[in-house]
Amino acid sequence: MTNSSVKEQKASAEQVKQVITESIKHKILLYVGPPVKGLQRFSSFVGGYPPHFKDHLDKSPAFKKMFIQPEKLREFEQSLLDAYSVESMLFKKTEEYFSEVK
Repeated sequence: MTNSSVKEQKASAEQVKQVITESIKHKILLYVGPPVKGLQRFSSFVGGYPPHFKDHLDKSPAFKKMFIQPEKLREFEQSLLDAYSVESMLFKKTEEYFSEVK
């Protein structure tokens, strides 16, 4: 496929709704916390939490809260703008937790 044959298209409301419905059905989680070794911000996981972070998920409730459903991303990002929001505090707790992990 060449660039000339690719057309820019905007997703319709129905297409967006379908993607969100599929993400819920397949339990897609989006990581919205700070970058940590082996995990970049906005990584997505199908079927739940990443198994290679199980120990950290068990030890840090804040880290576990950094995995959200994709449809909640906008709300989460807005909350991060407020330094006193629960989301901002959980983000900072996750940074602190991983700064102590060797």
